[in-house]
Amino acid sequence: MEERILIVDDDITFALMLRTWLSKRGFGVGTASSVAAARTALEAGGFSLVLSDMRLPDEDGIALLQWMAGAGVAAPVIVMTSYAEIQNAVRCMKLGARDYVAKPVNPDELLKKIREALDVPAVPAAKSASKPAP
Repeated sequence: MEERILIVDDDITFALMLRTWLSKRGFGVGTASSVAAARTALEAGGFSLVLSDMRLPDEDGIALLQWMAGAGVAAPVIVMTSYAEIQNAVRCMKLGARDYVAKPVNPDELLKKIREALDVPAVPAAKSASKPAP
């Protein structure tokens, strides 16, 4: 079965370039330019991995990760951003992101991270974080 990747980025040129590049490497690719569009695509199902920009027109990558955890969407997420900030990286990882990369992305490094994320079985975002401590 073909692995399908959802690219969530409001930079249409970047998303198209990434979509073309990933398609040539055998991935099925969908795109969304907002968190709302990403939710719709993920609710329809069929995506093995999400590549999401951190800053989107309606909400941010953190809001998407929170929604995915609440909705039980277990696809691994790699967050991409031009504004690499340590506190955002930490928040994303705590919310279940598999990785966090700075733009402009190195295509070979991104492909390596995608393959690593897809080789690891998807685990639903940490629900244990919401449980009270013993």
